[in-house]
Amino acid sequence: MFKFFRNVATVSNESRLFAILMTFSGGAIDVYSHNYFHGLVATQTGNVILLASNMTDNNWYQTLPKLLSIASFTIGFLVGTWIKRSNFSRYWRCYTMLPVIFSSLAIPLLPEQFYLPKIGVLAFGSGLLMLTFTGVKVEDNPYTIMMTSGNYRKMLTEWYSYFTSKNKAMTVNRKRSAQNYTIIVTAFIVGACSLAFINQFLGIYTIWLATITFFFSFIIEINEAKKGNI
Repeated sequence: MFKFFRNVATVSNESRLFAILMTFSGGAIDVYSHNYFHGLVATQTGNVILLASNMTDNNWYQTLPKLLSIASFTIGFLVGTWIKRSNFSRYWRCYTMLPVIFSSLAIPLLPEQFYLPKIGVLAFGSGLLMLTFTGVKVEDNPYTIMMTSGNYRKMLTEWYSYFTSKNKAMTVNRKRSAQNYTIIVTAFIVGACSLAFINQFLGIYTIWLATITFFFSFIIEINEAKKGNI
């Protein structure tokens, strides 16, 4: 029988619930940024490809958001590295989640012409999160929180190993790992598609969908810090 949780508390930052919330948020926030700011904030590889495409078409206006996103993401990642190494508080992971929560909450309330600062602060917050949760796991499986290409490859690898393995003891673990990565990839896709659909009704306020899921992840992380699991 399929068990959603296994030996991991539901409030843990290594649970499937946390993985779903974070990857859902990643899919949603990148679609929103692409729709409204003409750039991505988490998938910087995508920004480079889109940037090259804009340059090919001499579309210099749309290169600005992508360049700013890459620079802001880089700064956020480096600031996250400094915060992690300073080890000033066991709640440091919680603090690094705040910029993306507050910025995504405030963005719809700011004038439309501030689109460059908007994508800048979102990319900065995404860089912080990517550093903060580097090496995070869902149960025993490492994954990437706000993008899906690496997770997708791992999902395919685990399913292939599961179906081709002749070792029954290994098969059980392979199946669980494959299920974990499938859940992560599905959450990212659902986040992206949900935002695209709900955007038809809520418009610029759709980003609050990501704000809510990030906030629930934040609550889980606070509980982990209180228990000393940092």
